[in-house]
Amino acid sequence: MTPSSLLLYTLLTQKPRKTRQKMAQESSINRASRRTRILNNHLIQSPSDPTSCLRSNSCLSYTPPEVTERLGFDTKEMRKILDLHNLEDRDWLYGVIKQGKVFNGKERGGRLFVLPDYNQTMEQQREMTMKRIEYLFERGVFDGWLMKNGVEAELKKLAFLDVIQNFDQSLAVMLGVHFFLWGGAIQFMGTKRHHDKWLRDTETFGLKGCFSMTELGHGSNVRGIETVTTYDLKTGEFVINTPCESAQKYWIGGAANHATHTIVFSQLNINGVNQGVHAFIAQIRDADGNICPNIRIAECGHKIGLNGVDNGRIWFDNLRIPRENLLNSVADVSPDGQYLSAIKDPDQRFAAFLAPLTSGRVTIATSAVFSSKVGLATAIRYSLSRRAFSVTPNGPEVLLLDYPSHQRRLLPLLAKSYAMTFGGNYLKMIYVNRTPGSAKTLHVVSSAFKAIFTWHNMRTLQECREACGGQGLKTENKIGHLKGEFDVQSTFEGDNNVLMQQVSKALLSEYAAAKKKNKPFKGLGLEHMNGPVPVIPSNLTSSTLRSSQFQMNAFCLRERDLLDRFAAEMSLYLSKGESKEQAFILSYQIAEDLGRAFSDRAILQIFIDAETNVSSGSLKNVLGLLRSMYALICLEEDAAFLRYGYLSTDNAAAVRKEVTKLCGELRPHALALVRSLGIPDAFLGPIAFNWIDANSWSSVKH
Repeated sequence: MTPSSLLLYTLLTQKPRKTRQKMAQESSINRASRRTRILNNHLIQSPSDPTSCLRSNSCLSYTPPEVTERLGFDTKEMRKILDLHNLEDRDWLYGVIKQGKVFNGKERGGRLFVLPDYNQTMEQQREMTMKRIEYLFERGVFDGWLMKNGVEAELKKLAFLDVIQNFDQSLAVMLGVHFFLWGGAIQFMGTKRHHDKWLRDTETFGLKGCFSMTELGHGSNVRGIETVTTYDLKTGEFVINTPCESAQKYWIGGAANHATHTIVFSQLNINGVNQGVHAFIAQIRDADGNICPNIRIAECGHKIGLNGVDNGRIWFDNLRIPRENLLNSVADVSPDGQYLSAIKDPDQRFAAFLAPLTSGRVTIATSAVFSSKVGLATAIRYSLSRRAFSVTPNGPEVLLLDYPSHQRRLLPLLAKSYAMTFGGNYLKMIYVNRTPGSAKTLHVVSSAFKAIFTWHNMRTLQECREACGGQGLKTENKIGHLKGEFDVQSTFEGDNNVLMQQVSKALLSEYAAAKKKNKPFKGLGLEHMNGPVPVIPSNLTSSTLRSSQFQMNAFCLRERDLLDRFAAEMSLYLSKGESKEQAFILSYQIAEDLGRAFSDRAILQIFIDAETNVSSGSLKNVLGLLRSMYALICLEEDAAFLRYGYLSTDNAAAVRKEVTKLCGELRPHALALVRSLGIPDAFLGPIAFNWIDANSWSSVKH
């Protein structure tokens, strides 16, 4: 008797003592029988199958998705809608980068790819960043970035920055620090005397600027920085000091190795009175790169990303600068030491002082969307040629993107990236057309979109990394490395959670003003608050769920109710004797929910407006699918819709089911949708194309 037969005989003849024991024994028999059957199928030749039980499979081959996938709409027209402006300028700069040896072009699978060499040391990466800046400067890329004014010049600059960050975020950050932060501070916080002296040299790299705002002890709380500047009446100079270690300037891009000048943010103390934070121009290195007297500079060290940026720390030891180096668009100090400002209220003066610095949030928001698009284009193209498992005996393996679960992972994120592209375009337009009257809108929208877009980017990159399996770990395939490069975006230029609370605080101010004056809401898209409360149908059909009117009603209901709840909670805390500041701190959960509600509603409205401007046809139909996917995935993912009762559990289930249907309907358009993103092949990862040839032995020898 074999061991298995003996076991079976023992189990069958043993007298059971308990029902539970008997059930467990029977379960054990079933498992043993099932395993035996499976093993037999593998090892014993089936009578109905005369061929050898061990077949040799044919080798896999790469089939470009273009061979099997149909393009259901005009991808060039879609790209025009997405990129919106300066398409020819973008394509020219893409070509410049592909042709330059400093951009490290490598052939993989018969294609050229450009990406930084991350095998280099931190020091080598920094030097390559500067060589790339020089290469682009020699080809006129930066002409007019500071010396030309107007909407057209600003849009061209933003388009070029979009292209550059698709190659390397370190390069984009260094240019952002030099032109947008250092140069932007002189442009918008300074006056003619500063423009005449500094702007041309900045544009031509006669100097290299950086931006010293953040300190070891203060980041988001700019008003709390500890650097102190006093005025010496005898010499007519300002004297800048770092009074303690927590006041050292920290994370200053460009400071460790290359910058010659910096904008110093400091408390200004005049005649023993602290006038608040002001900005000053200070030289930190001479033309030969030597650190100036009364300044100490140290390295910040290796980072999880952006190692092509030389972040440094700065201490000031009685550094003397001319009185004229105060950026004085808001306030000034006269030669005899009198503090002068047309804005008497310190809070209003501080707000006016920082208002011009929104460019950083604008560029961060748009770069985050481009990063997510690079990840998605690579992961989706890979999933359109990579196969795994067969669902029938001896059948072909299934394309990754033909699995509903894979569609669920990537296609909602693609729809969100489309929606945020439209949101980013809107943000750029209000930025380049900014006026004093639009300052509040620009601040609120840039804060909201910076937070939402950068969070979305990190989530998207992680999902794309996992969707590519082990190939997502390779640096040359870009996705995994982009996570490290873009992680910092969640905290620099404002911590995302703090920014969302600022958004909610601004909305509460609008709410309080409208209620106090008994006037309609106007601005920030809050006009929907003037109408009746939207009603969500008790039974949500597919056609209802895809209706833009229903989607907007659901988003407005959430924003409206959360704003009411936020105001009520604040009032409750105030009635209990809490200060306004403490009440706001205690209401942080509703504040963050409200910030997201505002952002989602604003993005949906922008998407609907973009869709409305497209003529009927296949392009409009696909945009409708994407818009519905964006709206419904937001409904599904935000617990507020269930937490506060905007959706019933049955309706939430209907939303979930509809998202799955939309995934299936978007699947045939996947290739066309990523081709429409306008990112050249050379700027994606090699696995987006012939991943077999890219990993072949010949590529190793090459």
